[in-house]
Amino acid sequence: MKKILLILIVMTLPFAYARAGGFLRPSFGLEWGYTGTFLRTWQHNFICNEGYRIIEDDTVWRYFSNGMIEANVGLDLGSKVNVSVYSGLAGVYFRRWMIPLELRVRYCPSGLLNNGFICYAGAGGMFPTTTRTDTNLGFKLGAGYRVSVFKSISVDFLLSAHCTTDHDTIIDPDTKHSVPTLDITVCGAQYTALCASIAINF
Repeated sequence: MKKILLILIVMTLPFAYARAGGFLRPSFGLEWGYTGTFLRTWQHNFICNEGYRIIEDDTVWRYFSNGMIEANVGLDLGSKVNVSVYSGLAGVYFRRWMIPLELRVRYCPSGLLNNGFICYAGAGGMFPTTTRTDTNLGFKLGAGYRVSVFKSISVDFLLSAHCTTDHDTIIDPDTKHSVPTLDITVCGAQYTALCASIAINF
């Protein structure tokens, strides 16, 4: 019951905003860009084949090039704020691709339909396309410049920082095979990246 009430409250917020003097306008867009992952951290805690526990916690600075493409649909909440849902395909590490489902809030101080600075924050689930298919989390902070092209059409030039969580396949140092799930206490990884992208908005 509490979940249903929370969903209803969230659904009514845009309409309450509109009645308070703002306006609602649907928005659509497409974003594509280049992602450079430069940092990977991981935490492993497991029992190996010989019966003793291994605890690993390390960081590696290593660069990998990736790409991303996402589409979005959302609402303009007034003249400066937009809330949208993004999804598509994103490369997060070496041969590691995920499908994001992200909620993003964008803010344009000079107005959504005008030239000017833009900043945003996004968060959501990340769903791997291959092995290690556990659901992960992704976070973004970005900024850039918006160019108004024609009426409600604009182009954004963006630079953003990304952080994505993941779950590793742990290899036993003795058998060289993957460690059974029951023998794993902690299995996590995080990727940090920078992304340069271009977005077109309708």
